[in-house]
Amino acid sequence: MKAARLKAYGDIDQFVIDDVPMPKPEAGEVLIKIEASAVNHFDLIIRQGYMAQYIPLELPAVLGGDAAGTVVEVGAGVTGIVIGDRVIADFAANGRGAHAEYGVVPVTAAAKLPANLTFEQGAALPKAGLTGRQSVDALGVTAGDRVLISGGIGAVGRAAIQYLQEIGAKPVAGVRPDQLEEARQLAGEALDITQPPTAATFDYAISTTAPAASNLIKHVRNGGQVASIVPVPEDGNVRDRVTIYELYHRADAATLAAVADAASRGLLTIPVAKTFPLDQIGAAQNAVAAGAGGKVVLNH
Repeated sequence: MKAARLKAYGDIDQFVIDDVPMPKPEAGEVLIKIEASAVNHFDLIIRQGYMAQYIPLELPAVLGGDAAGTVVEVGAGVTGIVIGDRVIADFAANGRGAHAEYGVVPVTAAAKLPANLTFEQGAALPKAGLTGRQSVDALGVTAGDRVLISGGIGAVGRAAIQYLQEIGAKPVAGVRPDQLEEARQLAGEALDITQPPTAATFDYAISTTAPAASNLIKHVRNGGQVASIVPVPEDGNVRDRVTIYELYHRADAATLAAVADAASRGLLTIPVAKTFPLDQIGAAQNAVAAGAGGKVVLNH
């Protein structure tokens, strides 16, 4: 099978398209014929070697965390998913990722893709959808609560905002000044996150962009809660004024199924901005780096 492999840490010229052996699902795993995979900012960080100390890869490695495709084989003990099912999958950052014609994941990291969603739409969902929902759930937000989300029109921000709307909470998108109108159309309310507030008015906030982390925390009242998927500045939470939950999404089939269901019912939309063939993975990564304005997806 064909796979886009990173032969060494560095620039996009370190990607090669190789013929590699077909993976075999073990107990509890499924083999997917991958039709589309998304390129995330995290893939660029891994490619450049910035995570090598924390996520050491055996190079050459296959990157890619989000995929959609069709199950072609199942391992022993797999239930709930059968051969022929269209699925979305959350691949781990272990060098055996989604940028290949076939891939293996635990069945606990896959969910059925509803018939009214394309593979491209499905590939945009897993990590953003999981992270957005898990950030909201970490705060224990309920209907009526007002929640500030930085990076409100990014993929994770959109997922969080739309989930908050789904449960009856009141999202406020924190964005740059040039993004305010788009953010208001999505969330209903938006503010300029590049400026510190005159007063802290939120009990809950979700931080998805590192440059805005300090300002976001300043919007939260003493004793409030922040779920953050980016590093928190050392001076961002003086005297532990607020409670901060630093999160990295976890694979969870039930939550992934809820993400897919919400997307199928029009309650969750993560726009696909650009598509590329698999052998143009370098161009796809450059599009992400340039700010594509939505998900960048590889068609396999």
